[in-house]
Amino acid sequence: MKFIKKLFCFFFIKICSKNAKKNNNNVNNVNLNNELNNSGNLNNDFDLYEKLLSHQVFGICIKCNKPNSHYYWCKDCYSKKFQQNFGNWTSKNVYVDNFIRELQLKARNRFELLEWVPYDRLRNIKFLAQGGFSTVYEAIWLDGLIDSWDYRKNVWKREVDELNVSHEDSNNSKIKNPLKSNEKYGYYVVLKSLNDSSNMNDHFLNEWRLHLECQYKVASSGSTLAPLIGITQDPETLNYMIVMAKLPFGSLRDNLLIKRYNPNDKFHNLLLISTQLEAIHKLNLVHGDFHSGNLLCHDHELITISDLGLCRLVNHDYHKKNEIYGILPYMAPEVLRGKSYTKAADIYSFGIIMWEMTSGIPAFHNVPHDLSLSLNVCRGIRPEIMEGTNPEYAELMKRCWDNDPEKRPTANELKRIFLKWAEIYPMEEDEKNRKPVPKNETDVECYQKSYYTSRKIQHSDRLNAIFAQIELSNKIIINENNGNHDNEIIMSDNLADCVIEG
Repeated sequence: MKFIKKLFCFFFIKICSKNAKKNNNNVNNVNLNNELNNSGNLNNDFDLYEKLLSHQVFGICIKCNKPNSHYYWCKDCYSKKFQQNFGNWTSKNVYVDNFIRELQLKARNRFELLEWVPYDRLRNIKFLAQGGFSTVYEAIWLDGLIDSWDYRKNVWKREVDELNVSHEDSNNSKIKNPLKSNEKYGYYVVLKSLNDSSNMNDHFLNEWRLHLECQYKVASSGSTLAPLIGITQDPETLNYMIVMAKLPFGSLRDNLLIKRYNPNDKFHNLLLISTQLEAIHKLNLVHGDFHSGNLLCHDHELITISDLGLCRLVNHDYHKKNEIYGILPYMAPEVLRGKSYTKAADIYSFGIIMWEMTSGIPAFHNVPHDLSLSLNVCRGIRPEIMEGTNPEYAELMKRCWDNDPEKRPTANELKRIFLKWAEIYPMEEDEKNRKPVPKNETDVECYQKSYYTSRKIQHSDRLNAIFAQIELSNKIIINENNGNHDNEIIMSDNLADCVIEG
């Protein structure tokens, strides 16, 4: 029970507010054991956030004397503060303005809201990566992330860091809005520019709306998704950009070797990931682009799901003219053949991620990501299980990537299994005792035709044609009746009747 309490309070204690550490005893002193037991610990209807609110774990608002909705955060009082400020900013787009205002009015904590971030308040904007549907930059936001309201100064307290950057970048043509010499504080962010989004409407806002909806649901399980913190607009392209906190540990793909040399990490990490994935699935949504590059590491312990760009309703027919998007090694065989994305397809991707955490390398990194790989995946070819892999872990992994979607476990089952394993195999939290990646460990070199950004996969027609030909050949029955008749080739209507008689 102690472990469950630690897990389910992880988001509230460790991530959402630095102030939470000061109140750690508040959570520890609250007796949630009865609620956890009565709910069966992991019952689908159990809402930890609401239980914490009902126990007034976050204290009392000093202004209205009602229970806070989070540490130093009163939803009722703060929504009024935001509303009073609506007239002081605008994105000049009614859809964006209404979206931000809606979130600010119902935010229960600082990671459930968005702000309009003026582009001229961003510094050292630098290209970071090209995604399948967006361009990613890193930058410094001078104002910083809202933390709480300062009733004495009547302003928002904001989280900023003392900047340790060179001011010599002012002459670097690759850096936009270089930091000025007198600008000493800011907040490191990532900007995700959505392609062709200059005419922003509700369709383009869908990814961010779904992300916040999932964030609410994930919070009920005591975890969090990678938080979105604002929206801005590139004045040159006019594309809108989502603002996210920059995480120093990067993605899980960047940390696979660390996980390989610290093998107990994976049990705790995959527990949190399965908890988040279950919350998405509870909303009858699927992620649709689930891979280790979309899992962001806050530290060695906490990994959060990000990039819900392909998130959609289960069984929603999203294929337009047979268009399929994703990263091939993580795509389930049925999706490669053109079927709709389902929860089971997310579980297939989860299984591939399980393998990567044992190998320390991206799946299928040494082969081209082409029709041949698609064909092999559909035939049941999977990454070779690493020597020394825990047998139970290996069996679960194989269930996740089974060719038959019906045989794959659910996210809830995965969460329950990893909860047990995380108790049995505790991760090493003391940095001094963690195993570093050996200096002589060679860097992974990916095949030049392997792709680890989402792109259009145009193999489904050819795959189906190949398998149709195979099935057609299997329907042929050669019937030679001891020379009484000429050899006959008969077409069978049932693949179970495929027989060759001599």
